[in-house]
Amino acid sequence: MRGPSLRYPLSAVVGMAVLALSAAGPNPAWSQTPNSQTPQTSARDGIHLGVASCAGSTCHGAIERLKGSSVPQNEYITWTRRDKHAKAYSVLFDERSKRIARNLGLPDAHTAQICLDCHADNAPPDKRGRQFQISDGVGCEACHGAASGWLGIHISGAAHRDNVAAGLYPTDQPLARAEKCLGCHLGDDKRYVTHKIMGAGHPRMIFELDTFTAVQPAHFVVDKSYIERKGAVNDVQVWAVGQAVAVSRFMDEVLDPKRGPSGIFPELALFDCQACHHGIKEAKWEPRSSTGLGPGTVRLYDANVIMLRVIAQRVAPATAKTLSEQLLALHKATTENWGAVQRQAREVKKTASDLVAVLGRHEFGRDDITALADALIRGGLTGGDEVDYSNAEQATMALASVVSALKQGGYVSDSQKTSLGDSVNKLYEAVATNEGFRPEGFKLALRDFQQALPAH
Repeated sequence: MRGPSLRYPLSAVVGMAVLALSAAGPNPAWSQTPNSQTPQTSARDGIHLGVASCAGSTCHGAIERLKGSSVPQNEYITWTRRDKHAKAYSVLFDERSKRIARNLGLPDAHTAQICLDCHADNAPPDKRGRQFQISDGVGCEACHGAASGWLGIHISGAAHRDNVAAGLYPTDQPLARAEKCLGCHLGDDKRYVTHKIMGAGHPRMIFELDTFTAVQPAHFVVDKSYIERKGAVNDVQVWAVGQAVAVSRFMDEVLDPKRGPSGIFPELALFDCQACHHGIKEAKWEPRSSTGLGPGTVRLYDANVIMLRVIAQRVAPATAKTLSEQLLALHKATTENWGAVQRQAREVKKTASDLVAVLGRHEFGRDDITALADALIRGGLTGGDEVDYSNAEQATMALASVVSALKQGGYVSDSQKTSLGDSVNKLYEAVATNEGFRPEGFKLALRDFQQALPAH
């Protein structure tokens, strides 16, 4: 269950995190289609009542769970004290944000829509209730949907499915959660951290669903009550579904006309930062089978596709072969013209979208978990696709999910939990910064992780 942790990511990108055991087993509802997982009332359709509407001591603002409660009831405390989403608005006043705003020609960051759309629950003015405060940052309704439609029956003790039908966003479902999170952590047709914004000083964007659920930190506990209401959780399945959705959404960005060439260049945020941002005296380039590109060629960011291919090789080998071919064609298209890139992006998107349902139905058991770990390790140790920084970063988060799933299933002893935790820390240290990343150090950490894995 999620609570005090057995997983400790140390990446400077995601910070110190806490992830605990959760109950093993697949959730059959994860295989639902996007339409069946999306509430009938969207977050923008109702009135946003504000964080205060959830923060009462008999609701989600209690210090500890009250007798007979089906939820921890300290969700508000966890959010306000430990969750960076609660500080997302306040950071718009710091010196870095002021500098970014100046560089972009904005009066300030804390009133700019381009900033507020991700750093706050930026509901339209006519959709804000009396207690709503933009200064609450990314509050409850930014993720769970406008509360006016569902708060009443939620308080009355309605079943979770009834809350969802009334407009509560189903963040318990990996597909829906990935769609919600990626709206800011990758972007959509209204929000996107462009190369211009990063050039102005904004941090590079990175996301992986299972890891970011943990580092939030998670303010739910997968216990008996949770499973009865929402179903069991398997972290490897969350990781897998998240990767498929991330690939599909990334291809949406490639297909968005706003990301196409403007002048000489297309949107450079679509490309791998490390393809350009390294010392020119460093011998960085290595041939990669997934690109077919030669030295000096800027490549699209494909770390999520590489992870999805690893997953598909285990779950749907024929689809994995198709995905490999499509990825090669996509990279090749970048040397031709943007129309060719978009044609290939449509093919990759379709394959990724098809895999969402497949992965949602698949029961990720012990054999799957260990096979995926072996594939990730093998890719890194043999100098394959996972050896560059972006893929090493994603592989590290994937292996942390593997460890969590092994613990969920009761497949490791207490001593193995300790050694696996230590080895995951070493992986995160190896990918803590792009500037400090060395493939040799990452490979050493992979070997240490490999030794810590239980025999299988």
